[in-house]
Amino acid sequence: MRTLLLKYLGPKMLREAVATRSCRRRASALGLLVCAPLLGQAQQVLVKANVAEDTVKNKFGPNRRYFGHAYVSYGLLAGAAGQGAELDHGLRSAELRVGGRLKFRFSQALALNLDLGYGYLRYQLSQNPTKLVPSPALHRRESLGLHQLYSEVSVRLNAGRRGNSVGRYLDLLAGGGWVAATNHATEDEPGPGIGSVETTEHGLPYLRRWTSGVGARLGVDRYALTGRYRLSSVFGPGYEQWPDLPRWVVGLEIGLF
Repeated sequence: MRTLLLKYLGPKMLREAVATRSCRRRASALGLLVCAPLLGQAQQVLVKANVAEDTVKNKFGPNRRYFGHAYVSYGLLAGAAGQGAELDHGLRSAELRVGGRLKFRFSQALALNLDLGYGYLRYQLSQNPTKLVPSPALHRRESLGLHQLYSEVSVRLNAGRRGNSVGRYLDLLAGGGWVAATNHATEDEPGPGIGSVETTEHGLPYLRRWTSGVGARLGVDRYALTGRYRLSSVFGPGYEQWPDLPRWVVGLEIGLF
């Protein structure tokens, strides 16, 4: 075969043909070496993205199996008080709560909530001749304050279709708290040349250290109306004869999510 090529092409043309063919082979091999890492890298990214989207199921979210968020609520004290324990109702007699909630969803219609948080409850005592709590003495202003650490459990009943959002719901709740600190604050008429006289007492022995209550929460997404009823007495052992303070707290809650 080589003899025939030499006869018709000649030595010089034969060498040029062989050299051209060798260069083509080398160029093809070099191209494969350069492109191979790029092809492998592109294939790896595509496989990772597709597999993650197809096989990983998100279990955390407003309407997923688990959901957690913070919230803040503010409620006004309401309801009747015993004679001698009347309040000045309004913004001064209120409860502020800051807490966190973890929700476990069982189905589209049923879930369970667990709450932990801090609350400050303030009773603004009315100053009238029938006043008995915590003493008959009258002041310009007087209040009882309770700093509480509380926990609550509630059953959530969901309503309607909502996708991955909290939606509309009704919570039936029960819980309790530990009164970590108490105070009794008074403001009296000043003497000549004095702007005001304020006194604050801490560690009040007549206030109960443990509280309990029930309530309900009606909400849409991050906003909810709340109502709680205190089951336990405000006053501790030895002070049961004192007239009771109002037991209801009605207010608004805002979810932080």
